[in-house]
Amino acid sequence: MSYYLLQTLNALSFSVLLLLTGLGLTLVLSLMNFINLAHGSFFLLGGYIATQWLASGAPWWLAFPAAFTLTALVGLLLDRFPFGQFYARTHLMQVLLTYGVSVIFADLMRWGFSADTLTPELPELLRGGVWIAGLPFPVYRLFIIAAGVVLALALWLTFERTLWGAALRACVSDRAIAETLGLNARRIFTIGMAIAAGLSGLGGALGAGMLSVHPGLDGEVLLLALLVVVIGGLGGIGSVVLSSLILGFVDTFSRVWLPSFSSALTLGAMLLILVARPEGLLRTHRRTV
Repeated sequence: MSYYLLQTLNALSFSVLLLLTGLGLTLVLSLMNFINLAHGSFFLLGGYIATQWLASGAPWWLAFPAAFTLTALVGLLLDRFPFGQFYARTHLMQVLLTYGVSVIFADLMRWGFSADTLTPELPELLRGGVWIAGLPFPVYRLFIIAAGVVLALALWLTFERTLWGAALRACVSDRAIAETLGLNARRIFTIGMAIAAGLSGLGGALGAGMLSVHPGLDGEVLLLALLVVVIGGLGGIGSVVLSSLILGFVDTFSRVWLPSFSSALTLGAMLLILVARPEGLLRTHRRTV
């Protein structure tokens, strides 16, 4: 029983990383109807930033805000060019553009940070483990779980209980009507892209101490983020939280029970969910008049 309790905690920590990455991708898809295959690059970049920051001797707790800020800045720059010129184009054109951007980013990060697998040097406070039900569990993973709970609550309050969140949801529902009310939808879109990139970078920063960072991690994370979005539907934060938990638990326990078939089991479970709920688990139903 204690072993499965630890695996449950492992699944929760992995689900936090999926939540941050999937939430950013959901924001871009629902807000701008934009398919961004470079989203995984933000995750990998955030992981590299955190790794370099922790190795520099600077205050460790600033590594995560730095990863969020710098990746958000990259998202902001990409929104101005070239993403901004492709928002009105077809999804095929967006896929071609963002896939090309992801390839360029992968080569730049391999050149700038090396092609080796890098593991950050965690601060003394987050090293080691604690005993849970008679078995050791890493302190860092508990830190990820706690950070995920705080971030999920903060994001929910931001999107659901603030004026900016209301403006964002108005632009998602009907951009034309929102603009007639005086909202600058283009500016909101730019902020949304920056936040989406920052959330993915923050997920990479938190995940660096758990997954390590290496070339190819961006593609792995992108596939999982797409699964989170498709399974949850575009129903808001609640749908992303639920789909992240489901995917995190299925992936973790499939690796425990049948590691040789873990990928097949994970994708098979997701396929069954999509067959049963093709519109997503908590897809929002909008009334049209």
